[in-house]
Order: sequence, then C-alpha cells, then structure tokens
Amino acid sequence: MVQFDNIIAENGIGITVTGMTIVFSGLLLINLFIILLPRILKTFDRVRSKPEQTLADTSAPHTLEEPTEGEIMSAIALVIHIELERCGGDLQQITIKKHPAAGSFWTTAGKMRSLSNRSPYA
Repeated sequence: MVQFDNIIAENGIGITVTGMTIVFSGLLLINLFIILLPRILKTFDRVRSKPEQTLADTSAPHTLEEPTEGEIMSAIALVIHIELERCGGDLQQITIKKHPAAGSFWTTAGKMRSLSNRSPYA
C-alpha cells in the first residue's frame, strides 16, 4: 500500500479518470464527424445545386446531337494521351537514333523510337 499512497494523496486517480474522459470524448467526436460527413456533404450538395437546377428547368430543352467522327477521334486521342502520361510520365522519352550525318534529316524520320524505363518493349 506504500506505493499507492502518493497517488491517492496527490489525487492521481482523479487526474487519470479526467484524462481518459477527455481522450475518449475527443475520439468520440472524431468518430461522429467521420460518420456524419457523408450526410453533411449530401445536404450541402443539394443546397448548392438547387439554383442551377432552377436555371436548367427554365431554359429551352436541349436535344442531344450525335458526335461527329472528328469529335470521336479527338476523344480517343485525348484518352490515349492521358493514359500514356499516367503510365509513362517523365520516364518515357521519344528519341532519334544517332547515326553519322549521311543525308538529310528526313531519312532519319522513320528511325524514331520510343524508350521507356519501365518496359523494355516500348
């Protein structure tokens, strides 16, 4: 009982319970915030998008047009470009093989190749 005399005399048990209560309350508030965050964001999104919906309802109905072949090709090229940047990033470089200067620049145009540090088959 000698070891606990100082703890009881200095009110150590009360300080310990108070500290544990503060930590538990903080963790409980963080947990409630995480649980309620999706609901709060849905409500915020509904409130924020209401004026846009009223403007869209008052405007004339918009008919969808079929995309042209050029628009489809542009979309495909954009997707390919984004995927190449995502996969290769700065590690992918387009280079020209160095050969002795024999002829014009246009003869080397077909000798361009793509080098990638990630794959030997680029």
